[in-house]
Order: sequence, then C-alpha cells, then structure tokens
Amino acid sequence: MALASNIQRRGGSAVYYVRLAVPKKLQAIVGKKEIWKSTGVRDPKSARVAALPILAKYRAQFEALSQRQEPTPGDLQAAIWRHYETLLTDDQRQRAAMPTAAMLQEAKDKLAGDIASGAVEWSDDPLVQVSAAADVIAMKGVAAFVREGRTAKLAKLREHLATGETALIEWAADDVIQRDRLLIEKGSPKYRELCQRLQRAEIQALERAAERDAGNWAGVPADPTVAPADPTMGKQKAAAGEGLWELYDRFESEKKASVSLDTWTQNRVIVGLFFEFIGETSHVSAITRKAVRDWKHALASWPVKALKIKEFEGMTFRKIIEANKSVGKPSISENTTNRYLSAIAGFCDWLLNNEYIEQDVIRGMFLSIDKKKQKVFPYSDDQLRVIFESPLMTRCAGDDQEHKPGNVEIRDWRYWLPWIAAYTGARLGELAQLLTADVRQIHGAWCIHVTREGSRLKSTKTSGSQRVIPIHSELIKLGLLDYHAKMVKRGEHQLFPELQPDTRGFFSRTPSRFFAGYFKRIGVKSDKSQNFHSFRHGAADAFRRAGYLDEQFGPLLGHTKATTTGRYGILPQGILSQRVEMIQSVHFAGLPS
Repeated sequence: MALASNIQRRGGSAVYYVRLAVPKKLQAIVGKKEIWKSTGVRDPKSARVAALPILAKYRAQFEALSQRQEPTPGDLQAAIWRHYETLLTDDQRQRAAMPTAAMLQEAKDKLAGDIASGAVEWSDDPLVQVSAAADVIAMKGVAAFVREGRTAKLAKLREHLATGETALIEWAADDVIQRDRLLIEKGSPKYRELCQRLQRAEIQALERAAERDAGNWAGVPADPTVAPADPTMGKQKAAAGEGLWELYDRFESEKKASVSLDTWTQNRVIVGLFFEFIGETSHVSAITRKAVRDWKHALASWPVKALKIKEFEGMTFRKIIEANKSVGKPSISENTTNRYLSAIAGFCDWLLNNEYIEQDVIRGMFLSIDKKKQKVFPYSDDQLRVIFESPLMTRCAGDDQEHKPGNVEIRDWRYWLPWIAAYTGARLGELAQLLTADVRQIHGAWCIHVTREGSRLKSTKTSGSQRVIPIHSELIKLGLLDYHAKMVKRGEHQLFPELQPDTRGFFSRTPSRFFAGYFKRIGVKSDKSQNFHSFRHGAADAFRRAGYLDEQFGPLLGHTKATTTGRYGILPQGILSQRVEMIQSVHFAGLPS
C-alpha cells in the first residue's frame, strides 16, 4: 500500500514525518502555513500507523481554532466589564461570610466555658494559650488578613501594569479566550493587550473593595477602560425577583390566554435575543427607547434562521452579526424585523403599565411597510390548467413519483387540498387540520367550518378567521362528500388522517413542503412569488371578477372581526344563502365551475 501524500521523509532524513497544511484562515494564529511532525519511525508501514494520532491531534486543534472568532471591540469590552463585576460580586460574598462581632463574642464565650470546664487545656505557657485560642484569634484577624492581601495584590498589579508583566492575570485572559472562543494566541500582542485591560479591571475592583472597607459602596470605575460594552447593557443589576426573565415570566403568566402556546414559544426565543443584546443581568431600566432602537438597527444585519445555522452555533447575538460579514447569509426582511419588535412590544407595554419603566419604548419603532405591495401572486389560468391536469390530479406513477404519468389514482390530501383551496380560498393550515366533524350541513347546504373547536391542536390566524364556507358544487361533483363519508365510515377523526402535527402542533408542514416540490417539478413554481397561498389570491380575484367587493367576500376568507357566529358556525339562513351564491360565482377559465 502506498503512503499517503502527507506522510513523507524530510530533508534526507530516514525518519518519516507527517506534513499537514494549515487552513488559510488559521495561518496567522498558528504562525505557519504547514506543519511537519516527526513520526519517530523509519518503516513506512509503521509510519502509517504512527501518523494517525498525530493527524487526529492537529485536525482536532484546527477544528477547535476554526470555531474561534476574531474578537470585536465589543467582545473585549464585555469581557473586561464581566471580570470587574465578578470580582466585586466575589468581594461582596466574602464580606457576607466574615465573622461578625456577635459571632466573635460567641466564640470567646465558648472558649472561656471550655477552659472553665477543663475541656480545653490552659496554663501559663504562651504556646499552650495560643494553641487553645487559635480559632478565636483566626476569626478576629480574618478581616485584617483579607485587607492586607488585597493591598499587597493591588500594589503588585500596579507594578506589573507599569512594567508590562502579565503573570498574575493570564489565568483570567485564558478563561476569556476559552469561554468566548476568541481567536487570540497566547503571548501575542492581542493577548498582552487583553491581559493589561483585565489588570486594569482588577485594579479598579480592588480600589472599590478598599472603598468598601471605609464604608463607601457608591464607588464607580475611574478608569474609562472599565465600562460596559454598550451603555444599554446597564451598570445597574437587577434586584432579586426583578430580573428580566423573572419579569417576563410574570408578564406571560398574566397574559397566557392572549396568544397560542406556539407564539409564546417563538416569542421567548426572540425576547432572549433582546435580553442578550441589552444584558441579561441588567436592571429593567436598561430597556430604553435607545436600547430598542439600537436592537432594531442590529436586526437589519441579523441572518435569516441564524439560530439554526451551524456556522453560528454557540455564538452571541452580536457575534453572529459580526461573523455573518464573512459567512454572507441573507438578512431578515422588514416584515420579520417588525415581527421581532412585536415579540417584545407586549412585554414593554406591560412594563410601562405596571410602572417598571417610565416611557413607551416601542412607539414609532416599527418599520413602515407598503402593505399594498403584493409579494405572492395568483396562478394564471394556464398554470391552473397545468396543476389540475397534472399526473397527481389524474393518474400518476405512485408515491414519490406523483409528477410522473402512470396508472395510480391518488385521492388523499395530496389530491384534495389544491382543489379545496382553489374553490374556497382557505389557508393551507386551515384545511390540513380539518376534522370530519368540520364538514357538515347547515340549513341544507354542505359547508366547511374553519374553527378552533374540536381539538386543542387546531388554530386559526385570528379569532375572526373562524368562519363557515359553503362547499362549491364542483367540489361535490369531484367527490369531496363521498371522500368525507368514507372517512366518517372508517371512524377517522381527521378529514386527512395521514397528516400529523409537527413539533409545534401545525398540520401544514408536510403538505407545504410537498406542494413546494411538486409545483416546481411540474413547472408552475420558480420563485417565492407563487406558492400554495396563490390559490387564496386566485379565489379573491375570482370573487372580484364576479362583481363582489372585498368587504362582501372578506368573511369567506376570514377577513373579519371575531364573532360568536364565526366560532360556532351558526349562520342565519339568509346570510348562508348569500355565501352559497358567492362561492358558486368562483370560476377559473379552463377549469370546471
């Protein structure tokens, strides 16, 4: 067996080496373009074996380094501030653990009692006395000992800072690099700069501790380097019970019934990004108009589905935006930006109404979007003919080959959903979740009831989306009622039992993916301007062609305010007959009507 190209002899040496190229983006940090490492053996067969752990070691190192990012000024500033705050927190805990005067007196009284009872040996010998009172002496001197230690450390850090020495602080710099996965090589100028800034933070913390020794707890950093990375990250920490997440949990518990569980789940992810941006440990006063404004501006660079992209795994909000400058993923749309703002808007209003904050931080923040600008368009008459004369709608080659002609007749959700959508204008999610009980007669007319009733998994876009839609005569001719009767006879609860809810409780995921692929295969979809929702737009245009105004057919499309009638599907006969007439007016050139 021939040796691999990366196992070679070097410079006439009899020993084999591993030769490994350093990835281009890591060459600056590694300091070389390739690595040569001796296997220590001369036999080629043994060299192959010896090379394996060497290759594995370096590849693992390269993989670890590739996950690290060039530090931004914000990264470094955040690390400095975190170090400063951690030291002050540790100081506070240490003070809380120090013995009080009462504790010292209690120890003295106990020692005196033990001496009197003979439990502790006592004599005129000073060594015996010191030994017996060692614990009391230690308790009495602990505060002075700690102060002396801080004073000595402060003097040494100032000396090191003046001379460029970093030995006392390198542990902290190494922790920062490891925790934040920064691309900083130990001993490099960037590393020394990080060490010096951390030293300055520690000096400031020690100076604050000295002020606390004198009873002054109001001190703030005098060194301008020791400050939060962003003013909105807050110098003030939240009190116990009033952290940002604790307040959000309180808000959610009060408003639980206002939106669906899925919406709460999605909003918590978005709110988490906002909290991370302003500092999760910040006081609620950090939620200001400037903070929301800056977050909105940052969202303009936020990648689409950023939290699901492998290259951004484990990164912070700001770091993802910085990394995307080289990754190049597209940014979220203006509509999505407004959705992100909406996710925090209710919480911010609640904070204002409950007097946690003093100003309306959301007012005027939403982006202005031209809602009249249509982004999804209806299918043309020719496209509709292609769809409804395609193999799936006639006879195809079978599962996974629905776009190919054949002898298999498919009559499940794949067949019915496009037909029903075309003649009702209903949304895909509304149709995919239908129960057999949602298809029934009202005043002698067969209808589809779009409702949240009947299952906790069912949902509609709004409460006003619940409605009664008469079934078009063409759908009856095609056999929809026969299909419904068959499902009822089988004892099925779902009208389309093959469709199951996804992890978020939606029934539309499978059909949405299926039809996106199918319409591409038969040539009626080439971009985002047309999709399954195009049937809905086509139905609206069909109503307009028939002479109806938008406000007349709006209730059939779910464009109305919520009513009890819409919820339970109890329509007066006159209104129902008007809806039947409107539905029957839906007509597409070249298709049955």
